[in-house]
Amino acid sequence: MHSADEDMQITPPPAKRQCTSHRRTSESSIKQSQFWFADGDIVISVEGQSWKIHRSKLMCSVIFADMLELPQPADIERMHGCPLVNLSQDSANDWLVVLTWMYQREKFNNQTVVFDTIAGALRLSNKYDIADLRQWSTRQLFLRWPQDLTKMTYTAFPHAAEAICLARECNVPEILPASFYALSILRWSHLAEGGQSHLQLSPSDLRCFIVGREHLQDHLYAILTGADEWPGGHTTAVCASCENASRTWLSSSLKPDASSPYGVWLLRNLQIFAANGCPGLSLHHARCDVNFRLRISGFVQDLHEAIPRYFMLRA
Repeated sequence: MHSADEDMQITPPPAKRQCTSHRRTSESSIKQSQFWFADGDIVISVEGQSWKIHRSKLMCSVIFADMLELPQPADIERMHGCPLVNLSQDSANDWLVVLTWMYQREKFNNQTVVFDTIAGALRLSNKYDIADLRQWSTRQLFLRWPQDLTKMTYTAFPHAAEAICLARECNVPEILPASFYALSILRWSHLAEGGQSHLQLSPSDLRCFIVGREHLQDHLYAILTGADEWPGGHTTAVCASCENASRTWLSSSLKPDASSPYGVWLLRNLQIFAANGCPGLSLHHARCDVNFRLRISGFVQDLHEAIPRYFMLRA
């Protein structure tokens, strides 16, 4: 695993450098970059792109601040009179995200936030220890994959697999339950996940996903068949006739739509029933109706607590 210090190279110049027309063209195009400043005092090079920026902007990074305080050798490679820093393991697109945050904060804050922006900001803020940018990135992740799974919305579905990988890479375990759960709701046969999720996940995370999805299927079956009286499960007394009616209603209400790219979003459906009642269900006894609503609330609590365990994220 590379460290930030290993990836940042202020290299000495080669023994002999030829000034070719290609190099002149390349340097000419570099000057057109929005992040090529005439008064810049350091050049960053990533994946063939270079930016002449200001050291003061890099001081938000603990890693860069430490590096720039060290005395630099006299024979380091320079470009346009400035030290050249080659970041061999970074992505140019990620750096464009960070440079926009450094120099164009209003534009950055007002843009439509997409996953690639969050991921790029998080990767570099995590690697180079940029506290404010990491805080922004994690806040954006929590909006999509909240720790309270009852607050998860449809924004959790796009990039759910990539979010799992990003959480592992950048140490944001808080989003793993929601991202795994969101991925489990998507129906892969409909290509709702883009057909790439199995390629994104590591073998160990793919196993966690498969195990978790199987547990969720068992959980749904237990609710529908009345086998929800497992140890720790919530049950409340309902008379036999109301029990049959409530089971029939649950089976109908939790039946997946064959044409939908989503399977059963069990936690959300149960939460809606607990909060808003059970439309179309008419039980014979008022007490049974109250107890069934309490049972649904218990289902929500049980499932919310079980999901991290189902995906092997918690003992």
